Amino acid sequence: MRRIVSALERGTRDDLSGGPVKRMEDYVTIVKDLFRRRVPQVVAIYFGASWGLLEFVDFITQRFALSPHLIDLALIVPLLFLPSVILVTYFHGAAGPDTWVAAEKIVIPINLAVAIGFLFFFLQGKDLGATTTKVTVTNEDGEEMERVVPKSEFRKRIAVFFFDFEEGDTASAWVQYGLPVALTSDLSQDEFLDLRMSVQFADRLREAGFTEMVNVPMALEREIAEEFHRDHFVTGSVSESNGTVQVSVSLFETQRGRLIEERSYEGTDILALADEISVQLREDLKIPDRGAEGARDLPVSEILTDSPEAFRLSIESMRAIQIDQDFARGTSLMEEAVAEDPTYADAQADLGTLYLLMNRPADMAGPMQAAMDHIYRLPERARFVLKSNYYLLVHQDMERAYAALEMWAELFPDDLVAYQALLQIQTMRDDKVGSLKSLEKILELDPTQRDVLLQMGDLRQAMDDIPGARADFQKYAREFPEDHNVLGRLAQLSRRSGELDEARDYFNRGLILAPSDVGLLVGLGNVEMGGGHSDQALERYEAAMATASTPEERTQVYSALESFSLAKGQVGKALEYQEARLAEALTYQPAFNVAQFSLMGAGLYAEAGREDEAFSRVTAAGTQLAPPFDGLIPLGEMQIYLALEDADAIE
Repeated sequence: MRRIVSALERGTRDDLSGGPVKRMEDYVTIVKDLFRRRVPQVVAIYFGASWGLLEFVDFITQRFALSPHLIDLALIVPLLFLPSVILVTYFHGAAGPDTWVAAEKIVIPINLAVAIGFLFFFLQGKDLGATTTKVTVTNEDGEEMERVVPKSEFRKRIAVFFFDFEEGDTASAWVQYGLPVALTSDLSQDEFLDLRMSVQFADRLREAGFTEMVNVPMALEREIAEEFHRDHFVTGSVSESNGTVQVSVSLFETQRGRLIEERSYEGTDILALADEISVQLREDLKIPDRGAEGARDLPVSEILTDSPEAFRLSIESMRAIQIDQDFARGTSLMEEAVAEDPTYADAQADLGTLYLLMNRPADMAGPMQAAMDHIYRLPERARFVLKSNYYLLVHQDMERAYAALEMWAELFPDDLVAYQALLQIQTMRDDKVGSLKSLEKILELDPTQRDVLLQMGDLRQAMDDIPGARADFQKYAREFPEDHNVLGRLAQLSRRSGELDEARDYFNRGLILAPSDVGLLVGLGNVEMGGGHSDQALERYEAAMATASTPEERTQVYSALESFSLAKGQVGKALEYQEARLAEALTYQPAFNVAQFSLMGAGLYAEAGREDEAFSRVTAAGTQLAPPFDGLIPLGEMQIYLALEDADAIE
């Protein structure tokens, strides 16, 4: 203590080791010297000018849709050269003559070299030009057109989850679905955004136990967003009081789960709230303003409907289909929605699709045509989907349908949905090579979609490329050794190649991972059947039926039992299993799918000696399947003539 007091009296203080430190006067002298040499003044002016440059660069990048990397450059460059600015000012800032000193000749070149090296690595691979590019595309009418579209590097990938709803008025709970739908529809006008909604993560959410796709923990939402290669994700919560909706919306960065912004809104009009939220989200995401050439930003009521009741009914329809899988109720609600607003193009298109699924193809053309009449209400990417469905389903013009999707893929070459839509038509055209290219493109755009490897393997197997299929399945199995589904696929390949022991081993390994998997039990039964062990096969099928707990699983077992009975020459028994399979399918499949199933099973009735019933089934299907799906009817007839061994009719 005496030592400290003594030091204070002398005007000095000691450090922890007891050594002396410079007097305060020395510090004052240094500061005065810096001001005499104008170092603080110049540094302040330098920072002010740098800040002005940063603001200017930020303005021009937004105004002229230039690369946001320019903002990073405007921030980093002044900081990199700050040492040289301080050094030069220190030696040349004071009044009077001066000369270059050795320190400057050494430090400035080093600073320059370090700055150039840092910038080289920092900017490597980054586009510093415009965020857009010009492309020439051909539309479905064969006309060439030039378009300005965002470059893939600058598009932001966003996941929008359904919102949480506070307990209370259940009649208003539809808002937790409706507001995110309206928000996503509004944001979809912006070509710089690639959006996905909860319905596109439905399987993943159901696997986690969230069948209604709401009240999902943020950690799981972040995990799903990461799996689907989303840069950001949006969550929220809603409540309602006296007709006023309160909304809290949160924007997160996916990689770190960092909250970027959380904002609150309230209002009585759901669609107007969606407009307000979307404007703020664009600002928070720093989406470029493309000026005169930019995409439109209409109120969401202009691209959906200006009828609140029509919008509510369409959301209730979506809930009935997506959550309850009640297609009949969903169709009825959508009919009410378009009755409220016939110009609601999105709802009209959905109603046309629902009519098809409900096996009412004759009713499909009306709403599809109404949607086309009001296609101006839809964002551009939604127009491609509508055009493709319209040409394919209403006019049976597959070439124009395909051309519309090709144009979509050319304009938005990193849009997975475009390639998924192309894949559907390529499958219908039996274009296996084109389908494989689309799958490879999807995997290239989003390497996280490893399930595509399974699709590629299935396709190569259909192309008789067994080594290629096995390579795809094995690659997937190495990445996901706990996934029993891929073991089932490898088992099927081995069974097809006649390697029954290897197939049996794969199935058994899969059953260790998933003992109650019906598909694996059925597959193991098929292996036993292929080896001539019918008793063991039947035991496996019976075990599978005892394990089956859903209509889908029972359908799978009945199909295997049908084949087993046919192999044993028990045609009547096989027919019983087919009828049981149809009864199960009726509980979960839309009517259109059931009609196809019924049609393709007609041959078994003929084989059982019930020829009249066989033709009755085909006739019934003929009244249910409108063009282009009436093309399936000859396939049903051929099943009958194959059973009757009528060569002329088959030809």
